[in-house]
Amino acid sequence: MTAPSEPGSCRGKLDVVQRDSVEGWAQDETDPAVPVTLRVFDNGVPLGDVVAHQHRPDLEAAGIGDGRHAFVMHVPGGLAPDIRHLIEVRRASDGWVLPGSPAVLEASPLDLARFSRQAPAAPWRGIVETATRARLSGWAWDPRTPDVPLALVVLDNGELIARVLANGYRKDLAEAGIGDGRHAFSLHIPGGLSPLTRHVIQVLGEADGREMPTSPVVIEPSTAFDPALEHTVRSAISALVTPADSERVLAFLAATTEQVLQQRAAVTAGLEARLIHRQFERRWGGESGPERAAAAAALPVDLELAPRALVVDERMPSPGDGDATALMSHVSALASLGFAVSFVAAEELWPSQEAVALLAAVGVECCQAPYYASVEEVLRRQHGGFEVIYLRGAGSVARYLALARHHGGRARIVYAVGELTHLRLARQAKVEGRPELLGQSRRVRFAECSATGAADVVITPSSVEAALLRQAVRGANVHVVPWAVPLRASPAPWAGREGIGFTGNLSHPSTVDAAHFLITEIMPRVWKVNPDILCRVSGSRIPREIRQLSAPRVSVSDSAADRDALFDRVRLTVAPLRHGAGVKAQVLESFAAGVPCVMSPLAAEGIGLPTAESFIGRDAETLAAQILRVYEAGDGAEARSQALQSFIAAGYNRDVVSDRLRAALEGQRTAAGLSPGTGSEALIGATVES
Repeated sequence: MTAPSEPGSCRGKLDVVQRDSVEGWAQDETDPAVPVTLRVFDNGVPLGDVVAHQHRPDLEAAGIGDGRHAFVMHVPGGLAPDIRHLIEVRRASDGWVLPGSPAVLEASPLDLARFSRQAPAAPWRGIVETATRARLSGWAWDPRTPDVPLALVVLDNGELIARVLANGYRKDLAEAGIGDGRHAFSLHIPGGLSPLTRHVIQVLGEADGREMPTSPVVIEPSTAFDPALEHTVRSAISALVTPADSERVLAFLAATTEQVLQQRAAVTAGLEARLIHRQFERRWGGESGPERAAAAAALPVDLELAPRALVVDERMPSPGDGDATALMSHVSALASLGFAVSFVAAEELWPSQEAVALLAAVGVECCQAPYYASVEEVLRRQHGGFEVIYLRGAGSVARYLALARHHGGRARIVYAVGELTHLRLARQAKVEGRPELLGQSRRVRFAECSATGAADVVITPSSVEAALLRQAVRGANVHVVPWAVPLRASPAPWAGREGIGFTGNLSHPSTVDAAHFLITEIMPRVWKVNPDILCRVSGSRIPREIRQLSAPRVSVSDSAADRDALFDRVRLTVAPLRHGAGVKAQVLESFAAGVPCVMSPLAAEGIGLPTAESFIGRDAETLAAQILRVYEAGDGAEARSQALQSFIAAGYNRDVVSDRLRAALEGQRTAAGLSPGTGSEALIGATVES
């Protein structure tokens, strides 16, 4: 292959530039026998390559080789007449610029007076196939001059917006016998047409002023915020240059955004229908008969409005979390009672898709960013749009109860107690010898009692904590509302089980303490009698201090699969809690699987388990003894398993949850008596003293 010549070794000239051709010559003086390959550019865009090998007598007469150094590039369809063309020719191998290049081909002038909205129909053929605010395309062909491309002009509401040459090749045109197929056009409209006005688009022949048969085309203004309108707004904003303009736009966008968000919230809450309903009831509430029925029939909305409930928590519910299981059960119960339920997580307004899907699966709308930036915005924008506002935890009550009262109208405010935190802190202070926790417990107790007194309804899954709240806050409307615990379909046979299990959320201090207590103090006593018993610890968020206790007879796993399979593998579970509060999900889950649970009095608290089914130990010695007794008690294991599942099926099912929640929302007060077998009287006394 011949190496590229030095730029100085080449000579030539760009002689002629026309709309349909580019002509000139070039010779490599170091190797005249090899033709030069040139590349032609139009406004910086390559049109193609051409070889300078044609014969020109004038070149030969001038002594330029044998005269075979000329070139002619024909431009199919020609260059568009409506724009200025900068034609440049370079050597393809190294970019050497041909002398005389670049050459300018100015846009041809156009007599606009020849074109009008009432242009006569054209004798030539053509179709406008696509007409949008950004693009116009189709084809045009004159059978009288079949090989000559038609020059077209495009008018928008009578004003010229573009000139285009119908010289693009399309195979379907060639196959249809429309000339040689080089009669298509495609026009990109720079900046696009405004979506705010109506556009009448005309396509006419530049030579005769005649209108294409399918012209005009009408593009109506936008009636929605479509991509074209979005592009227009973005372009207008990006063109701003002064601070004053920026401030005006920011103020406009802020006001408009608030308006759109308020409209969205109003539609979601059905605020217009609720207002009409209230006005109707004020007029017709005390009457009946045909006049009321006729007035109701004339209303633009249905009077049978579904009640709405807003559930407020700090975080989104996550699968496998006991607290989340209880919350989702109450959410499902609200839905079963006919409520349209909305949910907002105060500290997680940008939730994961999985969390949103978990709520959507039970028909719950998630109030989230970017539509809401806070719980306050949900309450404010949906003012008067809820019949029930469910605040989970004393912290939610403290932060949002006043807002709920202000924006909730007649909504009933529910304080949902997961556990009494002040009770857990007091017990933790006693067990761990940390007096600083007692001060914190007193402060939290004040907040929890204040929330109890301020809410319309207080619900708790624990009968013990219900009694404590009734005793601490006179007149408090406290109800025991459990959560639904699903049964495992078929508990594995006793003969196929081995070892004991411990499960729970080990991010809680009480659960971490219980796991440590089990492995370091209870199990050594068990192994003295039966060294073959395995201890399986399975849970979420397991800290390092528990992982480090893993040993040949102690397995520690945070696998969700291991946790799910735990109840099918072990003979019993252990819940040796020494401090904590509330009903323990791991105990109920064990019972639902038909697996007995050896537990401390605190773990049994508030459940209401009959004494005959209780396996309670108050210290390491008695808990170890209970573990050994239940572990070897194969006789009657099936009956015991059935009894435990029957207990869960009777007291922790969906119907019970819905009935208890309905009674609470309707304001019915339940008896203050406590379930047997919990030692609740002593616990209450100890708590009040602390």
